[in-house]
Amino acid sequence: MAAASARPTGQPLKRAGPMPFDGIRNSALIRTITDVLEALPDLFRKEIRLAQVEFSEKIKDGVKASVWMIVAGVLALISFFILIEAVIFGIASLGLALHWSCLIVAAAIGAAAAGSFFYGRSTMPDTLVPARSVREINEDIKTVKEQLT
Repeated sequence: MAAASARPTGQPLKRAGPMPFDGIRNSALIRTITDVLEALPDLFRKEIRLAQVEFSEKIKDGVKASVWMIVAGVLALISFFILIEAVIFGIASLGLALHWSCLIVAAAIGAAAAGSFFYGRSTMPDTLVPARSVREINEDIKTVKEQLT
């Protein structure tokens, strides 16, 4: 027990000097970092709110643009029908009956539609599954399983 106590009895304990980190703890840099960390959640909330407002504005603008594009498509379709009618009347003015002119134009448009369909079907991929992404995910799963075992 005597070996455990190195100071003589009755003498007061000497107080240690200031800790080396006391100056750093009270420095302006630490206070600034603390203030920034305290303000961070509020900043994130405000940024998320700003992103939501900006996103809703973009959606509104996109809907407005889509409506105008739909109107343009409908007007183009009407224009196309009138053009077809003009072709029918043009063929009829050559002396062919009006119903035969309609059949000729309908057959030509039907042939164009069939050609477009078969060309589109020939260019369509066999499967719509993203094969490369699926392969990468399977490799990642395999790697994780190997590391866990």
